[in-house]
Amino acid sequence: MTEKLFESFKIGEVVVPNRIVMPPMVVGYAGPNGEVTEQLISYYEARARGGVGLVIVEASYIREDGKLVLGELGIYSDELIPGLARLADAIKIYGSRAAIQIAHGGIQAKVEERVGPSAIGRKIVPPPKTPRELETREVEQLVEDFAKAALRAKQAGFDMVEVHGTHGYLITQFLSPLTNKRNDKYGVDRALFAIEVVQRIKEHCGKNFPVVFRLNANEFLEGGITVSLAANIAKRLVDEAGVDAFDVTGGNYDTMDIIIPPYLYMEEGHFFSLAREIKAAVPVPVISGGLITDFRKAVEAVEKGWVDAVFLGRQLIADPDWSKKVRSGRVEDVRPCIMCNEGCIGRLFAGKPVWCSINSLNNFEYRWFSEEYLPKALSKKRVLVIGGGPGGLEAARILALRGHEVTVVDEADSLGGTLRVASAPIFKKRLEKLLKWYEAQLEKLGVRVVMRTRATPEFISQFKPDAVVIASGSKPLVPNIPGVENAVIADDVLLGRSSVGRRVVVVGGGFVGIETAIHLAIEGREVTVVEALPEIARDVEPVSKIALLRPGGLLGKYNIRVVTCATVLKIEKNGVELLKPPLERVFVEADTVVLAVGRASNLDLELYKSARAAAREVYVIGDAKSPRKIIDAVHEGFSTALEI
Repeated sequence: MTEKLFESFKIGEVVVPNRIVMPPMVVGYAGPNGEVTEQLISYYEARARGGVGLVIVEASYIREDGKLVLGELGIYSDELIPGLARLADAIKIYGSRAAIQIAHGGIQAKVEERVGPSAIGRKIVPPPKTPRELETREVEQLVEDFAKAALRAKQAGFDMVEVHGTHGYLITQFLSPLTNKRNDKYGVDRALFAIEVVQRIKEHCGKNFPVVFRLNANEFLEGGITVSLAANIAKRLVDEAGVDAFDVTGGNYDTMDIIIPPYLYMEEGHFFSLAREIKAAVPVPVISGGLITDFRKAVEAVEKGWVDAVFLGRQLIADPDWSKKVRSGRVEDVRPCIMCNEGCIGRLFAGKPVWCSINSLNNFEYRWFSEEYLPKALSKKRVLVIGGGPGGLEAARILALRGHEVTVVDEADSLGGTLRVASAPIFKKRLEKLLKWYEAQLEKLGVRVVMRTRATPEFISQFKPDAVVIASGSKPLVPNIPGVENAVIADDVLLGRSSVGRRVVVVGGGFVGIETAIHLAIEGREVTVVEALPEIARDVEPVSKIALLRPGGLLGKYNIRVVTCATVLKIEKNGVELLKPPLERVFVEADTVVLAVGRASNLDLELYKSARAAAREVYVIGDAKSPRKIIDAVHEGFSTALEI
């Protein structure tokens, strides 16, 4: 079934061994001046070793004024070539082809003074600040700077170069009617800058050195780039400049939730519809993807001729061996990306290197190479893991990999803990795939799972553990509000344990409250979210927050009303009484009031004392330690399992 996916294809005269592409994703592992590091090499080496046909190294800045984020790779100086050569070699030694993306952030750069085609900035990210309009001579110099960067890539040994022409960066800014209002030649012909960049690269590097162009096929904003405009640009780039392939995506920082969509609402392969229109317009290979985790969607796209190759982004962060596992028929072993954006883009925007919520080894490949090389246990221990949530499951998996005898005990009917609650909303079914993956891995590793059983002091004593990992999770907070007995808990609503009327008030504007509100709104209910703070979604990572709050976002799409700066005075059977500043009392009618005001640790002190009495080693992890997010639980499970 997967044969077509693993056929070779050509970009220019370069033969790519299969049709799986790792797209450029900045990870923040480079040195302070953009230097290649061992951490960066090991990260890319792992994906090449995993069987990817083409690895496109992340956006690399061609000039200091075009840097996108901290820790970004640089390609602005000849002094960087030796490090880049080591990186290219590490990718190619496994048979993958190596490309590198060259980029300039323009008005989206993370620099003090941003520049662009016109003095027009973004509305959302970065914060509004008018950029400086480039002079014509400066644009001409940028053409040369792109070409010199491409030549460095060729000298370093990369098989090809990708020009970053999407996601709202400098070249997109010249292509877009929204940001290019110039009166010179680069405004009269908005495609001229992109065309000249590719032409000059071909002049520097030779006509046979392949150039891939990452094309913005739709900005998803009124007045911006449309797919028909993008198709015309693509034709010109082939006919006038000799582009060898296109990598099709869309969006800019004001529609970033479409560039890097969270799990909230998009289907796998959401860029394929755009790619099909570009492919119909050009005679060269087209690459595209978007949210791909399921190999069947990738196979369908290639077999039906929508694209020539499929890129997998965050899925290759979650599991660098996706290609190898799919090719060998071990689909059940693929760790599915949950598209949460917490460990990857969320950390990157916070100035931190990329992690992964569900792959703790990501970012640490330079230390352990792969899970096969994790240190084996010096002595086999009998380990009891109390709690089957994500932290406990990861701890059990790594403990078993290292050679310990592991038992997981949980009083629920099924594994998952709060992950089971989190996967309940209609739009979060991806999380169920992660639970199935954990179940399959624990079974393969021989981990004993005991359900519907409470870890009592007697149970722990009889078990005689050498070590105990307490991952008992968290429980919903119930605030001390008059009439709170008239409300229901969000967990019970999501799991179908509480009935809900037509009009609903959700108390709490954090992620749990918002997800509950969207879930109920999708079911057709009228929903109001009440939040005590001045804004909602304060605990939500940036891209998901854009998806929720931007014009046309999910809250608007489902007509969810939001009331902020509101203190709940009393909960009645028919609604809630609120206090709004300065001293205004407001009553919001509702058939059901849902509480989503946070969580508390579910750690039982008697249980902890019993564990301490029975075992020499006792660890508390995840929400049992302190309620947080899945990334914290999984990483603590991983690191704790390495200690035992």
